[in-house]
Amino acid sequence: MQLIRKQITEIQTLLGDLKQDAESKSTVIMVEGKKDIQALRQFGIQGKILDFRGRSLPDLCDLVSEFKKIIILTDFDRMGQNLAKRFHQDLTSRGLNGDLTYYHKFRFYFKKVSKDIESLFGIYEQVKQNPKKKLK
Repeated sequence: MQLIRKQITEIQTLLGDLKQDAESKSTVIMVEGKKDIQALRQFGIQGKILDFRGRSLPDLCDLVSEFKKIIILTDFDRMGQNLAKRFHQDLTSRGLNGDLTYYHKFRFYFKKVSKDIESLFGIYEQVKQNPKKKLK
């Protein structure tokens, strides 16, 4: 995969938008695991980030029901896609705002080189330092 300078700029804008959204006390980001939380922190994303580990979807819906915006950032593999879809449906059925915007945008840029959120920081840094290098 070769990201051109324009795409790197778009990813930086996307990260800036996510950082800004995450700073709101009424927003929570949902990821699959602890390493995903660490990766987002490496990008400088603060705010409330929770993971799915060991929780049922109904319990998670209860846990995040106080937030106005619930950003879903699961992995890009089939299991992550299914989890994102089911969680979004459960949230919507309860009248909650499950947001898949960032998921779809990150997936667009990284799905060919990564199946998970936890490796995005390393890939992004690698591309940023050498934009002409092909990623495998």
